Amino acid sequence: MLGRKIAAVAVLTLIASVSYSQKNRAPMKGYELFSWKENGHWHYSLLPGTNREKTYEEITSKATVIVGTSNFESELKRLPKGAQVLWQSDAPVGVKRPTSSNATSFKQPSRKRIDRIRALCDKLGIKLTLL
Repeated sequence: MLGRKIAAVAVLTLIASVSYSQKNRAPMKGYELFSWKENGHWHYSLLPGTNREKTYEEITSKATVIVGTSNFESELKRLPKGAQVLWQSDAPVGVKRPTSSNATSFKQPSRKRIDRIRALCDKLGIKLTLL
């Protein structure tokens, strides 16, 4: 009976450990980062990497957009050490943008702002790659 209790505790401990490590680990494909300037403020969209192309709607969704570099830097601090972030310089090929004239045009900010974000990533142990 005692052996079964010890085995049960061991199994539950293992399950909790695996669950914790999965929650605190970067996605296998890293993250994709998109940025653009709108109304004088930088906007960032940090999405888990996948094998599929992101849609314009997914990138610009209010649920995923981070407004302001300070807010974005706070979000970077939540990523696990060792995470890889691929910063896109434009929308992926095949992304259908709305035809309206106010459609977002993805771009990277100034070199100074990029260097500031890169320095933070280096400090946090995040690998930042500009594409």
